[in-house]
Amino acid sequence: MTPNEAFKEQLESALTETGLQLQRSAAEVAAYTAQRALHLSTIVGQPGYAEAVKAERDAVALYAGITAVNNADAADNRIIGIIQSGIALLAIAAAPPG
Repeated sequence: MTPNEAFKEQLESALTETGLQLQRSAAEVAAYTAQRALHLSTIVGQPGYAEAVKAERDAVALYAGITAVNNADAADNRIIGIIQSGIALLAIAAAPPG
């Protein structure tokens, strides 16, 4: 299983468990997350990387339809956490060696 497939499964599971509905499917969110992670992969380990991960997390959340990232309820917070860890792990997996 690829990291992106694992992320999609984790997202789908959390959505099922919480009953949260997104404006886009888990597959669409996973694909968008992978695109943004590829962008982040060029700066893994560089100054500002953690802040960039948070900015991309917020962009993915907006794409998914979670509009109030700072005021999210418990279900949204779980999904936001999955998005943040997923985008960071996918960026690291896509980063060039070295």
